[in-house]
Amino acid sequence: MFNNPFKYIPDISSESLSGLHPNTMSDLEYALEMYPISLPGWTITGLLHMTDHAVLYLATNKKHKRAVIKRFNYSITHLKDKHIHDFIETVDAIRAIGFGGLVDIYHTGLSDDAFYLLMEYLGNGDLAQIIQIVPDCINPQQKLDWFQDIVISVGTLHGAGLLHRDLKPSNIMFRDNNEVVLVDCGIESDWLIKTGYLTEGEVYCTPNYVSPERAAGKPCDVQTEIYSLGAMFYELITGRKPYEASSMLELMKRHALSPVPKLPREACQYQKPLEKMLAKHPDERYRSIDELLDDLYFA
Repeated sequence: MFNNPFKYIPDISSESLSGLHPNTMSDLEYALEMYPISLPGWTITGLLHMTDHAVLYLATNKKHKRAVIKRFNYSITHLKDKHIHDFIETVDAIRAIGFGGLVDIYHTGLSDDAFYLLMEYLGNGDLAQIIQIVPDCINPQQKLDWFQDIVISVGTLHGAGLLHRDLKPSNIMFRDNNEVVLVDCGIESDWLIKTGYLTEGEVYCTPNYVSPERAAGKPCDVQTEIYSLGAMFYELITGRKPYEASSMLELMKRHALSPVPKLPREACQYQKPLEKMLAKHPDERYRSIDELLDDLYFA
C-alpha cells in the first residue's frame, strides 16, 4: 500500500499567478472585491489560486464539507444565449460521464455576472509536487499504475468528445485514498474558443508538455494530448522533464528536433511506447488512447 507522502508536509495550495499569497484575509478580500461570487449555503473561507482567466475559492457549507468554487473572470453580459448554453452543455457532458478519474463537479451556473463551477476539494496535493518532493519514495509499479489511470481518464474525456488541452502533472491531483484525479478538464478553454475570446492557437498550454505542432499554433487533438502524456510519463518515471532549456525558444526547438530521451534500465521495456508517444510527427504517434493502453499493458 502506498504511503501518501503529503501526510508529512502541509497542505500546499498553488500560489496566485498575479503575485498574491493565498490563505490570507487581505488577499481573499481583494479577490472577492475584484471577482465577487456568492452561492447559497456556502461560505468562502480561502483563496486557493488565481489566474487571468479564473479564481479558485475554498468554500465550506453548514455540514463542514469543503468544496472549490471556480469563478471565471469573464463577464457574460454581452454573450448570446447560445454561448451560455454551450458552457452549461460542456459541463453537463463531463458530469454525465460519471467517471471517478475526473474531478467531481457538483453544480454549475451563473452568479455575480459570471460562470462558476462548484467542485470537490482535493487537498492531498498534485503529481507535480510528488515528483519534486518525494520521487524516490514511490515504487515503480505505483508510478505505472498511476500513469495508466491517468491515461484511462484522458481516454474517457476523449470518448465524450472533449479535449483537456493542458495535460501536466499539476493537473493530476489525489483523493484521500491516493486515487489520481484529472482536474481542469478543458471546460474553460473549450468555452473561450466557442465564444471567440480565444483562438485554438491562443489557448495557454504548458511548454514542457506541449507537442511540436501545438507549439507552432496548430489546434489541439488526440495526438497532441498523447504527446503531453508521453512527456508526463518520462517525468513520472525519471523525475526529470524530457527536454529542458534556458529559454522558451530553445525548449521548443528541443521538443521539435531532439531525439526521444532514454528511460533508465529498470523501465527500458517502456521505451518503445515512450518513443511512440513522443514522436515528432503526429501521424507517428498512437492514433487513440486505447492503442496506448494496449502497448502499456503488453510492455
